[in-house]
Amino acid sequence: MLFLPFLIIVVVVVAIYANRNKDRRLCRWRRNTQESKGGLIRYNCITCGQEAHRSNGAPRECLARLGTPKL
Repeated sequence: MLFLPFLIIVVVVVAIYANRNKDRRLCRWRRNTQESKGGLIRYNCITCGQEAHRSNGAPRECLARLGTPKL
């Protein structure tokens, strides 16, 4: 009888752990120093195709949800 509540708790914990930092794990950032601008280094995501120019390392989250900038 105690097995069923324990199983439910384990399933919930595994589901929470599996979705933790999901957006961060999907992107794989590659450093591209040939197309860098001054102190900014260009990073390309091989998963979603986004690019970012940063001076403090690769982005931590996926930038695909941001879309294109609009004026």
